[in-house]
Amino acid sequence: MGRPSSKPQGLPLLLLLLFLPGLRVLSAEAPSLFYQLTAVSVAPQGTPKFWASGWLGPQLFLTYNSGGNAEPWGAWRWEPQEPWFWEKETWYLKTQERLLQEALRLSKKQGAHTFQGLVGCQLKTDNSSQHTARYALDGADLLTFDPVHRVWVGDTVEAQNVKKNWANESQRAEKDAEFLLITCPEKLKSHLEKGRGNFQWKEAPEVRVGGHVGPGSTWSTLTCQAFSFFPPELKLTFLREGKPESEHAKGVEPWPNGDGAFHSRGTLMVPFGDEALYSCMVQHPALARAITVNFEASGGLPLPIRVSLVAGSLLFLASLVAVVAWVVIYRKREGRPAPWIFRQRAADDVGSLLSAPGSAQDSSP
Repeated sequence: MGRPSSKPQGLPLLLLLLFLPGLRVLSAEAPSLFYQLTAVSVAPQGTPKFWASGWLGPQLFLTYNSGGNAEPWGAWRWEPQEPWFWEKETWYLKTQERLLQEALRLSKKQGAHTFQGLVGCQLKTDNSSQHTARYALDGADLLTFDPVHRVWVGDTVEAQNVKKNWANESQRAEKDAEFLLITCPEKLKSHLEKGRGNFQWKEAPEVRVGGHVGPGSTWSTLTCQAFSFFPPELKLTFLREGKPESEHAKGVEPWPNGDGAFHSRGTLMVPFGDEALYSCMVQHPALARAITVNFEASGGLPLPIRVSLVAGSLLFLASLVAVVAWVVIYRKREGRPAPWIFRQRAADDVGSLLSAPGSAQDSSP
């Protein structure tokens, strides 16, 4: 199946992906449905105070921001659903928007703050579900919800204020428990059936390598990048003469693109001049065999030679300036002023070209 085409809907993808601490739990192997919720007390002009994204495994399938409606993302817009499906998603997210904005006000903190939620479920191998409902204030865990006992758990003053308010709302605990224990697993199973093709989508990565040397450095930084792959499970390994090298390697977790695919990169510090000894190997479920790309020798020169060349260039430029100055002075003394020389006149900040020898405009200096 080809890559699902997508066009950004509503809020730019950058805002949707600012807060995804739970993304790593969304494995392509365990079917899951999660909603990432974010509310801010202060938003820049033109940006919403609440936004949400829905994830089916590692795939973004839904976006929402305050003042709008829930919108399908990528290939999920063609998933066959009942006419009222997206209306119900919009209603659910508007309710979450109200609750999270209330939680921000109840925290009674001045300035800019963020309240987040990660709500959803994951199917186990025995077809039972595991629920998740976590909330955080400014990136720190604040509350969790236990749907079995219908209680919110949190010990801080801010947590006590929020859970007291939510508990006092009529049937709030019952509705949240029903969503986690019944509605979420049913939705997930429906998506697994109706969107089967989307879950089976695989896209092989494109791999690019390169390197650069910082000014005055005797080390090269090798970079290996993988683009446009799905699912996100990808292994990137640096090799030195065919053997794994990890001592100076740094990697980046796969991160979503705007089209539903992922990208990742790794870097490795190596001694200048050794670049050609290294290669990058990429393994991915969509590849029949691993891709290995060799690095090329640096096109630059070692540091001592580069310093010598710079010094030589400066000496050459100084000599050239001296020669030009001597020629200009010589021509002026011979009565033939150089045409590119300017002469300042009184009350004339711009100046004018000296006239040609013998012209009526010529005057003594």
